[in-house]
Parts: sequence; structure tokens; C-alpha cells
Amino acid sequence: MKLNVSFIDNEIILDKSYVTAIEIENKKYFYRFVKGLFDISNNQKIDDFQFIDNEEKYFYPSLEIINNYFELDINSKKTLTELYKNIASCFDEEMIQELMKNYRQIYNSLNKILKSIDLPLSIQQEYENDLFLKSMKISISMKEELLDNLLLIIDINRLLKLHQVIIFINLKQYLTKDELTELYKYAIYNNVNVLLIDSQSYGPSIDNEHKLIIDSNLDEFML
Repeated sequence: MKLNVSFIDNEIILDKSYVTAIEIENKKYFYRFVKGLFDISNNQKIDDFQFIDNEEKYFYPSLEIINNYFELDINSKKTLTELYKNIASCFDEEMIQELMKNYRQIYNSLNKILKSIDLPLSIQQEYENDLFLKSMKISISMKEELLDNLLLIIDINRLLKLHQVIIFINLKQYLTKDELTELYKYAIYNNVNVLLIDSQSYGPSIDNEHKLIIDSNLDEFML
């Protein structure tokens, strides 16, 4: 996948065999670039941004942009919806029959209670796998360490295929070099496309990182 941006000279390559990092020291360009990606993630078409797939066709990929590392939304509505579908697909016929049998028992018990109340009450909902799972309030457990939660986000995207690119904004402020290296290796191993965007330069690239630096004078350097 490639990204061409009208106000950036270099073509940005997004490849699952390494992690692309963009460090933009010019504050106006940093804001403009990040805002454009946020707009695309919200299903807006931005003329300044052109994503090109491996067949040289233009498209708008699904982007997950993470910039608040203190309130990571691991259990978003979209994530849980896809998670329930994934779990439901694991049910075989025997499991479904057993769950329906248990549901009917609960239904009959509750119906007896409703009939004892002097109102015309009835139960409208039949058994459905997705609704049953939602009623169980299944969620993904967060970790204590930031790196562990970021690895978990990669796991979620690998399993549920929610987004085509995960974008981390100013992540290098929070992780050490060793932690970044571990994150990169994990993303590559799990075949998940990761892009880092930072508002300052951190010098030479590290292992498994291809870097574009845009300095305050808008000079560009590929590392």
C-alpha cells in the first residue's frame, strides 16, 4: 500500500514487513497531516491524500488512529460487534441446541413470573447467538502496561480484521527503544500494518523501521 500526500514530496510506503515512521517537526504540517488521516478514518474523502493498493488502484482504507494512551478504547462498539460474530461462528450445532434448551428453561421460568403479575406481559425475544453473547457482557480485559495493551490491539486487529492500518500518534513519547522494537516485531509477525506519526524527530531509524523526517523548514529525509 502506498500513500501520496499533496504537500509531502516523498511517497509513503505502508508495508507489513516493516513499520513506517513519520516524524514531522513543522507543527502546521503535523496538524494538517494528522487531521487529514482523522477525516479519512471518519469516512471523509480528502483530495490531498491518495491511498494506492498493490494493484495501483485508489482507495480509502479503514484506519484506526490512536492518540490517547491513557484511555484506550479496546472495547469499542465495533470491536465487540465483530468479536460476538467471531465467537458465534465457533458454535457448532450441538452447542446451539444446548444453549437453546437452556434459554427455553429460562424463558419458561420467567414466563411463569410474568403471568402472576396482573398485566398483559409477554416475552418478545427469541434465542439468537449474538443477543445471547451481548447479554453475557463479554469484553476484552485490559492489561496494566501500555506496551501490553498495544500488543493486544494488534491481536484484536489480526483476529477480527477491523482496520487495514493502525496509526499511533506521538507514541514514541511513551515507549522506550526496546519497547518500540518489540512492538515492531510483533506487528510484523502478526502481519498487521502499523504507522507511527510523531511531532518531533528521534534521530536514526531503529530495527524494522523505515522513517521519513520532515524538519521545521519542510526539508524531507528518508532513513
